[in-house]
Amino acid sequence: MKGWSKLNGPSRRGVVICGAYGMKNAGDDAVLSAIRAALLRLDENAPLTVIARGGRRTGRAAGMAGAGRLNVLRWLGAMGRARLFILGGGSLLQDVTSRRSLWYYLLLLRAAKAMGCATMLYGVGAGPIVREADRRRTARYLNAYADVISVRDGDSLDTLRDWSVTKPRLLLGADPALSLPAAGGQRERRAGFVLRAWPGFWTHVPEFAQAARYVYERYRLPPVFFCLAPEDRQAAKSVCADLEGVPYTLSADPRRVGRMAVVLSMRLHGLVFALRDGVPAAGVSYDPKVDAFCKEAGFPLVALEDVTAEGLRDLADFAMHMDGEHLSAAARTLRTREKTNLNAAAELLAAED
Repeated sequence: MKGWSKLNGPSRRGVVICGAYGMKNAGDDAVLSAIRAALLRLDENAPLTVIARGGRRTGRAAGMAGAGRLNVLRWLGAMGRARLFILGGGSLLQDVTSRRSLWYYLLLLRAAKAMGCATMLYGVGAGPIVREADRRRTARYLNAYADVISVRDGDSLDTLRDWSVTKPRLLLGADPALSLPAAGGQRERRAGFVLRAWPGFWTHVPEFAQAARYVYERYRLPPVFFCLAPEDRQAAKSVCADLEGVPYTLSADPRRVGRMAVVLSMRLHGLVFALRDGVPAAGVSYDPKVDAFCKEAGFPLVALEDVTAEGLRDLADFAMHMDGEHLSAAARTLRTREKTNLNAAAELLAAED
């Protein structure tokens, strides 16, 4: 796949990437890092630009050029020079956290096509979109302006079909972060908890605290509460306040997730990091993306609204006794599928005008 830049001609070369970047979210940062690394495997000198909050600062941190989310002239200029526009990865096609962000991403997709870029959604999730008008607009824009859409799970593929997205080429990929190297380092005899401040979470703080206490007392695994985004700290501290007598720590280092003995995670990328590094895990679902990943990884899960202390204990017990071969097989399957993302991007980059 090397050498695609030679086919692009002198006037158009490189890639513009846009997603939920620059938000200090370790999962999104991992996705951007994975997409960058994949594209540089095609051409180590490829000019890459990311449209993100923080613009140039975010770009420098990611090792590429950057354009601010509202710096229209800068990102239009980058699109005018680029061969390919990538939207993703992540949960961009949803209106639960923000309708404005959905409209913004669709607007950029339209602008990139107008500026002459091939367009791709790379390892994205689809849904939920709760408003019918938003679903219609999304389907209309995707059918008009997307060349290829690779999704991270089968449920997202079904969702796009339900929305009547028929014009782009639809592919089943996987989360780009699965392609990153394992974190490495020595395994820790600790249990990882990745919690998120979300409607419904606060009523279950005592149950999460009981689960952390149970894992410590039953398996002698002190809990580590990972803050993969700034807002996670408040959720973690609320649980820690109920852990008198249990030694716990807080960590913002996503690499440590893959060194745990077991992980219980609300966040999708807590589960992705665990599977990537062969760590048994269980999910607490607040969003369909968590359900979809747990189904494909073979991780047990419970819906946030159904959380009980007994249910979380059962999840921990199940995860602690997961078969290592099963974990390895699931990781291999999803890593193989993830290559679909890059293969599709390579084809778009190499295509003749």
